[in-house]
Amino acid sequence: MANLQLFLVFSSTLMAVLSPTVITAALEQDLDDLGNFIQSLMACESKPIVGLAISVVKNGDVVFSKGYGKRDLNQGLPVDNKTIFGVGSISKSFTATLLASVLAERDDVTWDTPLVDILGRDFRFQDEFLTKKTTLRDVLAHRTGLQRFSSDLLQFGMDIDRAELARYLF
Repeated sequence: MANLQLFLVFSSTLMAVLSPTVITAALEQDLDDLGNFIQSLMACESKPIVGLAISVVKNGDVVFSKGYGKRDLNQGLPVDNKTIFGVGSISKSFTATLLASVLAERDDVTWDTPLVDILGRDFRFQDEFLTKKTTLRDVLAHRTGLQRFSSDLLQFGMDIDRAELARYLF
């Protein structure tokens, strides 16, 4: 009986010690595979990718962060894990993710809740009807009536504050 208890204690301790190593080894293999996949994308000649950066976050910790390609073709500067890119259209998926998170966390918010009820009375469109009636569903369906922006209106790296940005948008 004492041998069985000793064996169970030893086995449990060994599994507890080795489990993070196994998980880490599997994660490292997955990250190596990801790196190889990205390298193959970068080598694709039919649709060349000039540069990209990728980070993987697991349980709040950055477990992988690397740049690929060039951030400046003229100077040959590489992309690294600190390179800043303009977000462009990817902000749509960020917005959808944020809204899904809000819906999951708050029972008082639905797809048909007006934005002003979530963002507060300081939130305003130029049109009062839009201010009162625009919902989360409207935002994700792109039916708010907000204009499309040309590159001469807003550009990445512009030095403007939030109030000025809001004037551009609304």
